[in-house]
Amino acid sequence: MTAPVQSTWVTGGAGGTRAQLESLRSAAGEIDDAAELLESVLGDLVRAALDPAALALGLAPVTGLRAEAACARFHVSAAGADLGLRALAAGVRTSADAYEAAETVVTRTFEMAVGAAATVLGQATRALLLSPAGVLLVAGTAGAFALGREAGSAAWSGARDVGLVDAIDAAFGIDTEALAEHGVETVTGWAAEAADTAQTQAARWAGDNPAAVEAAVEHALPGFVAGLLGHPPGASHLPVHTELLPQDSQTLTGLLLVGLSRWGLFGDQPLRPWHTPAPVDVRELAEDAAATPHHASAPAGVAALWQRQWARSRGLDNGQVRVEQIRAGGGASRWIVYVPATTSGALRPGHATSDMTSNLEAASGRRSSQHTTVREAMRRAGVPRGEQVMMVGYSQGGIIAASLLEDQEFREEYDVSALLTVGSPVGDFDLPAEVDALSVEHRQDLVPLLDGAANPDRAEWTTVRVDLDETMQRERMEEAGRSQAEIDARMAAPLHAHGGELYAATLEDLEAGGEPALRGWQERNAGFFSGELESTRDFEGRRR
Repeated sequence: MTAPVQSTWVTGGAGGTRAQLESLRSAAGEIDDAAELLESVLGDLVRAALDPAALALGLAPVTGLRAEAACARFHVSAAGADLGLRALAAGVRTSADAYEAAETVVTRTFEMAVGAAATVLGQATRALLLSPAGVLLVAGTAGAFALGREAGSAAWSGARDVGLVDAIDAAFGIDTEALAEHGVETVTGWAAEAADTAQTQAARWAGDNPAAVEAAVEHALPGFVAGLLGHPPGASHLPVHTELLPQDSQTLTGLLLVGLSRWGLFGDQPLRPWHTPAPVDVRELAEDAAATPHHASAPAGVAALWQRQWARSRGLDNGQVRVEQIRAGGGASRWIVYVPATTSGALRPGHATSDMTSNLEAASGRRSSQHTTVREAMRRAGVPRGEQVMMVGYSQGGIIAASLLEDQEFREEYDVSALLTVGSPVGDFDLPAEVDALSVEHRQDLVPLLDGAANPDRAEWTTVRVDLDETMQRERMEEAGRSQAEIDARMAAPLHAHGGELYAATLEDLEAGGEPALRGWQERNAGFFSGELESTRDFEGRRR
């Protein structure tokens, strides 16, 4: 059966721009080697031609003269060939360097222009708000709103007290109070419907224009907030760091956390980002308490790997970390660590460690309770130093896994060689070159855009972005027995494209269709997809 076809873009990996540039540099090195070999051969020939013993071996003076002439002709024709090869190698190398330099200049110029313009807008807004006219405008608007509600309520009560409402009812045969109440409901319903429509359209626009969203999140928003705080244009791009200067999406998220924590949200968030998260109790779960039973074998492919990952958070109040030990030939083990997605959208931290607080802490580059949970789960599962580990994360799980890989202490403790992220905003994290990473995203999924950065185009990091076909999605939901109203509601939801069912279908389609990027990543990490599944351990973290 042929797999459904949806448009797919692949960046990074073996076919990415960076890999091609490295291939050009490698080819330049091979050309240099050929020039060096040619120079060595020419040197040997010259020494042989000038060797008296070799000349004495000539069968006759005429033969010797002919040999000398042939050598001379060869030397003349070969002269400069080595220099030509070296010039070619230098040209190839220079072309690769020039491409990278030009791309860097264009990118940095664009970033600085967007950031500076946003900072100027933020400064103008600040000046307006702090001016006498601005203060009066804000105060007047708030006062008018409050007084307007009070005045309207007083007028309605007065009309009812003097009998005006009853008189209108008798004269026109209507129920004035019911009509007023219905009118309010109508207006409220219209406003809610308009808000839902605007939200849906905004989500669609963002999915269709990911580059614009990334520029806004990574440069425009931090620049605007910097201007609002009084920083001059360009300050965000200076080689200095202060917690009160948002420079990108990470530092802006950290500043947001600090500000909201003063209102009792997201726990205690000090200005300094290297704080110690809330203490966590990590407990091991019996198999009957785990989200799914233990499997009998290693995952057969990427789609099966995803199904095991998704089960770590699907329908749960608190995500579960699963650690699988796979025994390969020769006695060595490989380990797969499944990191759960967000299970709670609560704005105040509770017992669950896979909540919105951990989400924002990790996205801002801070340590979170979920980091503690994953590390403790790996320690108690017995993952040893020196044996290969694969980490798998969906949404928040990808953020946690990628941020752990930025931690030097974690990398020294564990040998993580492979990473799979699904629907995760991980472009801000600097993954080690020894980690073979695969990221899968839907083009319409807003969550991977929240870091404001596209995943780097690197040979060891492949990103597969799939453009969801709406007609196909509707047909599949109809086949699943959903009503037209249910389908419309799902399709209109802003985070519809982030759903686990959709990603399950996408990975199955990619696998069935033989997507080269997916197949190549699985082949490079074949040891995790074969062998005996020796043990499975499940863990759950709870804040104290």
